[in-house]
Amino acid sequence: MTDNKSADILNNVLETLIDSTHGYEKAAEIAERPTYKNFFSRRAASRRAMAAAVRNEITQLGGTSDTDGTILASAHRVFMGLSAAMQDNDEAAINAVETGEEHLRKKFEDALGNDDLTGSAKTLLRNYQGELRADGRLIDHLEDATG
Repeated sequence: MTDNKSADILNNVLETLIDSTHGYEKAAEIAERPTYKNFFSRRAASRRAMAAAVRNEITQLGGTSDTDGTILASAHRVFMGLSAAMQDNDEAAINAVETGEEHLRKKFEDALGNDDLTGSAKTLLRNYQGELRADGRLIDHLEDATG
């Protein structure tokens, strides 16, 4: 039996997790400082793991998971490349991932507020919320350090 509503909600979150992964990978490419490159690479790996867990939950619900992210993310990555060309690469990378993280946190909040999401899916997303908040604080710290 498929829980289509929960699978759809999770696919919406999954798209943003995939976008976040790609954003962190691009940030790692354009960052200049090795510390930032490592931070962004670790965050990309974390987002890949989150995406895998969400895909698994979608499968458990009988759904099919999306795998490509969004077209908007492609445009965002192009913007990151242009932005990096016009300013310090570390600053451009931090600003871009900060915007992406805010979007991702909002997607999580929206999904968790949806009564159609199953209990197991809510538990999964709640388990990652603390990590998202911690990442946001770290990004703020990086932004302060480059400002």
